Amino acid sequence: MSLLAAAVLSATATTSIYSDYPTFANPNAVIEAYTNKGPILNLIVKCPGGAGIMSHSRIERLCCSSKHNCSASLRTAMHDTSR
Repeated sequence: MSLLAAAVLSATATTSIYSDYPTFANPNAVIEAYTNKGPILNLIVKCPGGAGIMSHSRIERLCCSSKHNCSASLRTAMHDTSR
């Protein structure tokens, strides 16, 4: 096995990505799903016209809308994503 293949295999084995779907347990939840990628959470949120994708940085403590506008408030980023 080449050194590159070994490095890719070990990085894949040690990377933990976790997804959850809170709307299965609570259909009224605002967040339909999220994927935990360590310092970044990718969120799929309910919008009046469907769904929107946004992110939350745990390090910077910012929520960023799909329009690349970041805010400390989850509601502000959700509102910007849903417009």
